[in-house]
Amino acid sequence: MKLVENEQKIIEQAVNGDQMAFQTLFKAYQNVIYNFIYRMLGNEDESADATQEVFFKVYKRLFTLRNPSFFSTWLFSIAKNEAITMTRRRKTKDHASLSDVDERMLPRPASPDRMANPEVQVTNKEFETIFQKALNEIPEIYRVAFVLGVVEGLPYEKVADIVGCTVGNVKSRVFRARAHLASILKKEYSISPA
Repeated sequence: MKLVENEQKIIEQAVNGDQMAFQTLFKAYQNVIYNFIYRMLGNEDESADATQEVFFKVYKRLFTLRNPSFFSTWLFSIAKNEAITMTRRRKTKDHASLSDVDERMLPRPASPDRMANPEVQVTNKEFETIFQKALNEIPEIYRVAFVLGVVEGLPYEKVADIVGCTVGNVKSRVFRARAHLASILKKEYSISPA
């Protein structure tokens, strides 16, 4: 996954302390990382906080990156760990208020091209809410593989590197995530996946 022209060179410059190079990487990857974390957490504010924390950690640890060609894998690994930490932190809270639950169900803002047709906008918002709620119910180990491999569209080899398992395990986890999603959507919302 390369989002910047001359990315290898820019990563090398950032590793060597070039602030502008780091800013370039941040601008290129911030939305991708935010979207991944959002799919893991289902909460805009927590996802924004986690994204900032990820890039803070990247900035502090960038000098440890030995091979610039592994930057995106390394970045997603940090994002995955941050999302898991926030998920576990959320689970250890003593109580959850009704507003916490409602906030987790809110969809992300629609993109400008989806805003043109109000009917499409409402349908997309409803589906986004249903999909995110179902996604939040999938066990974490399967959700990570599904979000990285299916939602983000990363090759399974890269997903395997990020989560620290084999490609076969990634395929199995994605398969199980799909089965969980299908079951949840069918039971809760009478939606049959295609």
